[in-house]
Amino acid sequence: MAAVFFHLKFYCLLSIRGMSALGAFNTQLIRFFEQLVETYPEERDIKLSLEAIRGAKMINPKLILDLFYEHVYKDLKDIIKDKDADAMIEYARKKIATQFNEMSPALTIFDKHWGTMTADNQDVIWKYMQVLCVLCERARASKLPF
Repeated sequence: MAAVFFHLKFYCLLSIRGMSALGAFNTQLIRFFEQLVETYPEERDIKLSLEAIRGAKMINPKLILDLFYEHVYKDLKDIIKDKDADAMIEYARKKIATQFNEMSPALTIFDKHWGTMTADNQDVIWKYMQVLCVLCERARASKLPF
């Protein structure tokens, strides 16, 4: 997954220029989940969430943005910006135990795999999360009906 970072930076620049902010956000979130599925194929919930996100993108793309905003961005934007793994792991454990949604499987990565993950993979995940937060802000600031 470490080699993905360079592709990620290039892709995000293209996606912001060539797509709506909402389209760029959804595409990037799907790519993030695809990378998680490739890296952790044994995590069935990640595969199921990926399929749910793909389906929601076709039916109601704004729903994905709303889920991310409510269940990740609002509580975690500063933790993601600061790359505070301990706070992220604590939050993931609490959120998974109390409220499961399509974003929860991504949080399980912090709870289950963070300690054994390479530094390169950790960095790539932080980059994905940071980019998703920026795209979330841009999509919410665009003229979408909320």
